[in-house]
Amino acid sequence: MSFIPLEGYEGKFREVACATTQTIVKGDALADNGLGYLAVATSSTQNVPFIAWQTVTTTADGQKVLCLRTEDVIFLADCDAAWSQTDVGTLCDLAAKATVNPDISSHDVFEIIEGVGVADTDTQVKGKFRMQADA
Repeated sequence: MSFIPLEGYEGKFREVACATTQTIVKGDALADNGLGYLAVATSSTQNVPFIAWQTVTTTADGQKVLCLRTEDVIFLADCDAAWSQTDVGTLCDLAAKATVNPDISSHDVFEIIEGVGVADTDTQVKGKFRMQADA
C-alpha cells in the first residue's frame, strides 16, 4: 500500500463520491477533479484531501469509495527514489498517485518529517499532506 496511516487517522474514514473510470488502488492519493468528484492524484496535484481505502474501478460519476481524510494524519509514504538527509523537514510533490518525489517541490503537497531506514539508500519517509487554500 502506498500511503499508510501511522498516527491521527482514527474517525477519519468516510465514503466519498469519485469520478467515473478511475482505477483506484487502496493507498492511492485522491484529489478533486474540478467537477466535485475525487480522482486519482498526479504529479501536478496541489491538494490531497483523501487516500483511497479500497481498490475499485469506478463505473459512474458519484460512485462512493471508502477513503481516509488526510488532515492531521502522519503517513508512511513510498518515494520514487532514495531519500537523503537534506530532504527531512522539507516539502515535496507527488511523483504519481502512489509515491512522493523527495527531490521536487513545485506544489509542496507533502511535508517530510523523517526518513525511514538509511539515507541515500531507502525509499520510504514519514510525513503529512499539506492543504493549500489557494490551490
